[in-house]
Amino acid sequence: MKFHYKKFLLSIVMLTASFATFAQIPDPDEDPGSGGDDPTPINTKLIWLAILGVAFAFYQFKVYRKRQEA
Repeated sequence: MKFHYKKFLLSIVMLTASFATFAQIPDPDEDPGSGGDDPTPINTKLIWLAILGVAFAFYQFKVYRKRQEA
């Protein structure tokens, strides 16, 4: 199996861009121990992650079956 650096680097860039997009910068005027007014929930993107995971699993299974037939 050939390792594709471009695909790997693009995946890393997309992953870090996603984290950076949803990160919150702390307010300097706020008390550090207060926890903030509206924390961002972690479960907002979990459904999309699950859907993509299932789609990727089906794709990999399809590729595996095609290799077995050839």
